[in-house]
Amino acid sequence: MTHLLPGKRQWMSKLLSGRAIFFISAIITWPFLSEFELFEKFYEFSRAHEDWDLDEFALLLINLSIALTVSSWHQSHRLKRLVAEREFERQRAEKNALYDPLTGLINRRAFSAILDETGPNLPGQNQRYIAMMDLDKFKPINDLHGHAMGDKTLVGVAQRLEAEIGSDGVVARLGGDEFAVMFAPTVSSEQAERIARRVVHSIGQAFDFDGVQMRIGCSIGLAQWTPEGTSSDALGHADRALYSAKSQGRNQFAWYDADLDRESIARAEIESDLRAAIENQEIQPFFQPIVDIETNMLTGFEVLARWTHARHGQIPPAVFIEIAEDSGQIGTLGLSLLRQACTAARGWDSRLSISFNVSAHQFHDPNLVDNIREILATSGLNPKRITLEITESTVIGDFDVARKKLEQLKGIGISVALDDFGTGYSSLASLRQLPFDRIKIDRSFVTNISALPQNQKIVAGIMSLATGLELDVTAEGIETTEDLEFVKMLNCTLGQGFLFEQAISADAVSWLLETEWGELRLNPTERGAVEAQLSKAG
Repeated sequence: MTHLLPGKRQWMSKLLSGRAIFFISAIITWPFLSEFELFEKFYEFSRAHEDWDLDEFALLLINLSIALTVSSWHQSHRLKRLVAEREFERQRAEKNALYDPLTGLINRRAFSAILDETGPNLPGQNQRYIAMMDLDKFKPINDLHGHAMGDKTLVGVAQRLEAEIGSDGVVARLGGDEFAVMFAPTVSSEQAERIARRVVHSIGQAFDFDGVQMRIGCSIGLAQWTPEGTSSDALGHADRALYSAKSQGRNQFAWYDADLDRESIARAEIESDLRAAIENQEIQPFFQPIVDIETNMLTGFEVLARWTHARHGQIPPAVFIEIAEDSGQIGTLGLSLLRQACTAARGWDSRLSISFNVSAHQFHDPNLVDNIREILATSGLNPKRITLEITESTVIGDFDVARKKLEQLKGIGISVALDDFGTGYSSLASLRQLPFDRIKIDRSFVTNISALPQNQKIVAGIMSLATGLELDVTAEGIETTEDLEFVKMLNCTLGQGFLFEQAISADAVSWLLETEWGELRLNPTERGAVEAQLSKAG
């Protein structure tokens, strides 16, 4: 819009110049015309040649001159107004390019420019402190109360943030619910920390909008900026500190830590390699035996994910599964593991089943049932040999939707188990309203249960509940013969844990089924011998 402005100015300049010439000419020629009595001579000449209609011609010239003058004045006024409007729009565009229109704070672009202009490399400065801030529990405000209420909350946050930082600091809204701060040059690390505490407390206070109270929190990452680093380095450090604050529980602040940064870089490498690892089936299913506690007969396996990274070696499942969830790849990973597990199990004894964990993201995928049907059709595995394990937190939000999904899965022939029972809501409603076939008691209640009376009472209560509802129970985390004897005393149906066997590869399972486990009977006391055989065979 602003590139048209010079042309408009040139046009107006020419028009004003023409008007000036007209009036100057009139001022100069008027005395000359009067001195030589040209008006009188024109009058006499027109009387002598009345048939020429010179009077009308002169009147026409006068009218045209007046019209031209009026038109010139009108166009000049109009152009002035247009120029003023364009100048206003230009200034507004420049402001919008530097300021957030909602909160009035500077935006990311302006903040970066200020960092470059006023960083610690200026004379007399050897460090500055900056912060990155992210709001906690802000999304539910938009979802439950609408974006208008969310906008009001953001404005309120900006006002509180400016009040705590002070006029000597710089506050910016980077976008969404992200804010950034550069503290005043005189602020020390201790003062920056105190300000961060005040900000966390201030943002945590309820926002009252016409009687409607909004409650949110915030997480803050703090970083020191020295002349040796660039503004991008400082922002990156503050951002990683913010991630650390959020991972520690949110509604708090954290300083940038170089050791944590190295972990973050390693995490970033894992995340970048994860997609290719899934596609190339580098993440493979391992199988931990599930045993009939009364008979020691092998009944099946729980499928567990394992990844041997080319550079980092064995990556703990808790690490790469969390990354898969955060990056939206957990669905693809789950389907890849299920496909591999079904293909492997197809060649085993038909009495053996596989239990597979389904994440909340996978369970709520509208294509879950169709994807499982396709995998079963491709692998040829009988669906009755599959049990899907689902946590209570996955289904607690909407029992009606969860029931329909579970009924669809059971309609295929698949069994469903309620996983990690005892660690979540553990509500009777989950068991009463949803068609589960089995309960899995979390390992935290089973391991070393003989020495923990409180856990004994919890497990006994779960067993009594399951018996009343005619549900099978699997006890995870059986690691000693004492653990086994206690759950056996409670008539627990199934068990798994290191006492029987750790998770092993599909090839190891096939070998053991042909040798040590040929009769599908596992003797827990001979686990060491089995491991020795595996090591020898490997």
